[in-house]
Amino acid sequence: MPLTRRSFVQLSIGSMLSTSAARLLAQGVSAHKAQSIARPPASGRPFNARFVDIASAAGLRAPVIYGGVENKKYILESTGCGCAFFDYDNDGWIDIFLLCGTRLGGDPPEATNRLYKNNRDGTFTDVTEKSGLGAVGWASGVCVGDYNNDGFEDLFCTYFGQNRLYRNNGDGTFTDVTKAAGLWNDQPRWGAGCSFAISTCSSPTMFDSPSNMRQFRERTATAIGKASRSSAGPGACPPGDTHFTVTTAMELSPTSVSGLASPRLRRATG
Repeated sequence: MPLTRRSFVQLSIGSMLSTSAARLLAQGVSAHKAQSIARPPASGRPFNARFVDIASAAGLRAPVIYGGVENKKYILESTGCGCAFFDYDNDGWIDIFLLCGTRLGGDPPEATNRLYKNNRDGTFTDVTEKSGLGAVGWASGVCVGDYNNDGFEDLFCTYFGQNRLYRNNGDGTFTDVTKAAGLWNDQPRWGAGCSFAISTCSSPTMFDSPSNMRQFRERTATAIGKASRSSAGPGACPPGDTHFTVTTAMELSPTSVSGLASPRLRRATG
């Protein structure tokens, strides 16, 4: 989703002006009576742990772009992004997926998410182009889960703009199935943290009736797949267990850009 400096400022000002004074004044930290725990005395044992930055030697040399270099004027530029350690090709070795942002003044050539394949010798190879995971935007969070139960782990990435779901094809490549999964939004959102949740035997009554399923869908903004009612009775898992993505995102309606409506905060629960 293209985002210019002018449109970002309009979006921010419109959202701020449309928020009532009462809501703004209600922000704060609630009081609590919990007492802090005293720090135990030092054990006296030596601490010989030492960490060494080996990113460059391991092949992780591409910069992570996120906002301005000299200064950051907006919150968007200062939030940063996440990463995921997962075995995308099922070879038994953990690979690395790094998110990336961009700049308000334009997209630098190196601004893209990157997938690094583990070479099994302490180094990694950038396989972003081959994997199909190259993407430019304001990425925020990422979670890993096999949402379609094919044995290969998939990726869900949150963004300022449009969240994205990538299906692992099992051959080292990924396909963006955001629209096919029903997760595309015509209105811009500010995606935050995300996670995959699964309906299991531990929650046998979640989909035990059409009414419960309808209520779940109404409360869940980003549902993936279709839930099927188990005919085996309570406590039994239906074949092909259903996965859902749960994310917290700020949904900004088009009218909020011009300052006529307030942003709506939606939490996908369940």
